[in-house]
Amino acid sequence: MRIYVIRHGQSEANLKMAHAGWAQVPLTEKGIAQAQAVRPRLEELHFDKVIVSDLRRARQTAENALPGYDYTYDWRIRETGVGQLEGKLVSECEEELGESYINNRRNRDFTAYGGENLETMQARIAAFMDDLTQEPEDTQIAVVCHEGAIFCMVCHVLQCQPTRLAGLADNCSVSVFTYKAGAWTLNKWNETGNLIPEAK
Repeated sequence: MRIYVIRHGQSEANLKMAHAGWAQVPLTEKGIAQAQAVRPRLEELHFDKVIVSDLRRARQTAENALPGYDYTYDWRIRETGVGQLEGKLVSECEEELGESYINNRRNRDFTAYGGENLETMQARIAAFMDDLTQEPEDTQIAVVCHEGAIFCMVCHVLQCQPTRLAGLADNCSVSVFTYKAGAWTLNKWNETGNLIPEAK
């Protein structure tokens, strides 16, 4: 089984340097253009299933990068929940909440604000990945989601425990995982150039 994971395009929150979390934030014009730019690379591939985060920025990315498919929406591949910080600028949070916020943001721990930490997020991503292993071995799947979710997927595949968001994924980058003989493999990470179709 081969999984192509696409991060959403630039969102309004990305542009403003604000916390999006689980808010229904739209893409910017640039984000839509990014999604359309990745489309030719993905058109070279056939996907048996396209799974998309139910948040607006991921749905818009799928509609522009992978049109014509029936999408399956899954809340488990949402971005990290940030609770009361949704919509707030990072700079404002730093000024209002100080060092504790800076440390919490660095460690991706938003529990103090009614959100999630990496441990909670990793658990829901692990459940999602475990469900994927039930698909037939020759299945090819596209997944459209978020930077934090992609990082947790990598940690799941590499069997490491995330302590902070240590690996960044660019907007509309593609990462590729395979699952074969009971084991996950990371094939590509944060691919932003030409995506050459590979044998299953």
